[in-house]
Parts: sequence; structure tokens; C-alpha cells
Amino acid sequence: MPKITVVDFMRNVEKEFEVEKGTKLLKALIDHGVDIIHECGGKAKCTTCRVSIDEGTPKKETQRQKEFFKKLVDRGNSIFSAQQVFLSCQVLVEEDMMVCPSERFNRVIHDSMGKDTGDEITPEPVWVDRF
Repeated sequence: MPKITVVDFMRNVEKEFEVEKGTKLLKALIDHGVDIIHECGGKAKCTTCRVSIDEGTPKKETQRQKEFFKKLVDRGNSIFSAQQVFLSCQVLVEEDMMVCPSERFNRVIHDSMGKDTGDEITPEPVWVDRF
């Protein structure tokens, strides 16, 4: 089973746990009590569940994420052009990963962590090579 290592922005280890291969990353993080915002409920409609994947970076991404990130980059949001940035709702865990959630819960900014997310990637994924 793949191991997920969650780190903070300084790359200090916060938590480690194992999940079944093929688990949606956002679901794994939520189920293991990781502080990560997911306002749209894992439907690739916002960017609150984004993570940096420092190890175990997927070689494929969903067409939805690719198109969404392109729109954001075209609007001047260069963070979305970084090779290690993903929406955790659009990632399946296939191997060991080291991830850093980008947006953490803050009561001033957020009403809640977000809506619950299902086991499946939404919308139905169309996989494309990243490189």
C-alpha cells in the first residue's frame, strides 16, 4: 500500500499513513484528518484542495485540471504552472507521495473545511500525460 507523507510549508513531517492504491488523494487526506480546505467538495471547481507533491508526482493529470490550470495561468496565476502543483481531488494515489496542502483552515477566511467528497474523481476523468 502506498504511504502518504504530509508535510508543512517548511517540509516538516506532520503525518504519515498508508492508503489503498487508487484512492483519491483528497479523500485520503480528509479520512486521515489532514487540515485541507475543499470548498467545492472535490469537483475541480475551485483550487482550495491544491497540494504540492514533492515525491511521487503523478505522470498523468486529468484533462479538467489541465484546462482549469491553463485558464488560471492565462489570468496571471503563475503558481498553477508549477510542475508539482495538483488539485488533490484530481489525483489517484498510485505510489508513495510527499504532499503539502496549500490552503489550510482559517476561521477568518473559511466557514468550514468544505463539502464532503466521494471516492471517485469528478468530473469523470480523462487522463493526459503531463510531460
